[in-house]
Amino acid sequence: MRKQVFFWLSVSFFAVFVLWTILVKVVDVETIYNGTKLGFYHLNYKFGDLVTEFGKYEFMRVVSDILLYISLGYTLILVVVALIQLIKYKSLKKVNPIFYFLAGAYILIAILYVFFELVHINYSPDSVAGSLKASYPSTHVFVGGSLFLLNSYVLLKFLWVKDDLFKTLIHLSTVVLTCLIVLTRLLAVKHWLTDIIGAVILTCSVYFLFIGMCRWLIPTEVKDEYIELKNEDEE
Repeated sequence: MRKQVFFWLSVSFFAVFVLWTILVKVVDVETIYNGTKLGFYHLNYKFGDLVTEFGKYEFMRVVSDILLYISLGYTLILVVVALIQLIKYKSLKKVNPIFYFLAGAYILIAILYVFFELVHINYSPDSVAGSLKASYPSTHVFVGGSLFLLNSYVLLKFLWVKDDLFKTLIHLSTVVLTCLIVLTRLLAVKHWLTDIIGAVILTCSVYFLFIGMCRWLIPTEVKDEYIELKNEDEE
């Protein structure tokens, strides 16, 4: 039963995301300057006015972009690790099974990204007539946050990082980077507040789904076999 807890957490967060998306489309809807509809109109505008009281923070847009690139770089490192294992052991069966689940998670993130680029729920605050930009959910927060969380989980739980200081640094950096990408995107005024909230909820759903699938479907004996294989190679 404990192995399924994270799976059900994922389902719960996804249900909340669906509900939140519906509310974004029907609650306090007003027509905004670019001729499109905006849900939670007063909440979004009050928050936007608060953030932009002293002007838009263009620097935050740059920082949020850099953070997204860092998350993609983090991903590239793990892809390289998986390729090294494949070359080293010369067998797909001997590659740490976590990488197959991680590849599936990357594909899921890509599918959701494309879906919300095609299905527009909200449009960006800086959209203009004739050039409307999809805004819901924030793809910076969703993609960057998901990659930070998934990659750090793999590094800590399945690649057997033993050094306590290194573990602490990974935990802290993951929390800081994930929070920063949310904060900088809020201050960048590239999205409405409701877009950021939706992205955070969806990120949690994908993250818990990944953990649940790994705990549920990767047998302990497979992990142990990989550890023994690794130890034999080191000897």
